[in-house]
Amino acid sequence: MKIKFNRLFGKNDNNVNNNENLSLQNGTSNAQAPVIKPILSIRNLTKKYKDRYAVNNISLDIYSGQIVGFLGANGAGKSTTIKMLTGLASITSGDAYIYGHSVKTDFEKAISYVGAMIEIPEFYPYLSGYNNLKFFAKLSGGVALSRIDYVATLVGLKNRIKDKVSNYSLGMKQRLGVAQALLNNPKLLILDEPTNGLDANGIREFRMMLKDLATREHISIFISSHILSEMENLCDTIAIIDKGQIIEVKPLEEIKKECTIAGSQFIKCNAPNFAGKTIFDKFGVKCLIQGDKVFFNSKDNYMLSQVIVELTKKKILVYGAGNVDYSLEDVFVNIVKEHNKTTSIS
Repeated sequence: MKIKFNRLFGKNDNNVNNNENLSLQNGTSNAQAPVIKPILSIRNLTKKYKDRYAVNNISLDIYSGQIVGFLGANGAGKSTTIKMLTGLASITSGDAYIYGHSVKTDFEKAISYVGAMIEIPEFYPYLSGYNNLKFFAKLSGGVALSRIDYVATLVGLKNRIKDKVSNYSLGMKQRLGVAQALLNNPKLLILDEPTNGLDANGIREFRMMLKDLATREHISIFISSHILSEMENLCDTIAIIDKGQIIEVKPLEEIKKECTIAGSQFIKCNAPNFAGKTIFDKFGVKCLIQGDKVFFNSKDNYMLSQVIVELTKKKILVYGAGNVDYSLEDVFVNIVKEHNKTTSIS
């Protein structure tokens, strides 16, 4: 199953930019728009354990600067997918391409474009943050010492990088983990449950740091988490996996808008029961009454104003109306529920 994004982000690669500049210098323009290649391209990726598919034939594209939230229940296939992308689990079939390089056949080159942090990172507590990064820089090879100072500044550890890690809070260790992942100047940052154990302030600071990285460094971020409210504040696109299959990939705002159009409006009034009956009699729409609110599914974009006019005719005082603001949790639950319903029918 191949799913493509409806919008693209970030910059074109250097070859495309050079071609555009060459055309401009020659006084000509390309007839066709430049092809924007994905940073990560997953194609029919599958992981099978004996007679069970942990990941079943998934496909996904991620482009420069995107922050993609990988959502799913426990056991849905999130961690298995990430393990295959980072070489921690073998691939049964299919493949993934990172900056055009195959994870299966050219892993060393593919992984050189990746920075990853899987849950809570481990460091030598008796060393400073700087010396920990220096150690990992030597392991990676080809990382200049100036890069350590740069990534420490990026993640907000500039003033504490010389302190021992044993004196770091959990949030600071998470930041150091991201700094380590950034040492090799990756195109793709893969994070698996990176906010586990962080308090509210730590989660907020971590979110702001990732947004800044995506904007400033044009890094693509592929992040899994079970904290849906945080994913809603961080990600521009969501990919939902259920029972090993990707069932939805769309920009977050687009999918929330679709849920709103599908029917999620309300009015607040002084006679909710009478208002609900009036809406049903006039428009044939069932209503849900909660306190002074009446919820109903709109048939079109104009129905809400028509409802208000009709209720006003009935001398019902309407003092509030609008669209229900669906949260990512609502979206996730509804999509998985509909998918399971369709699967059980077929």
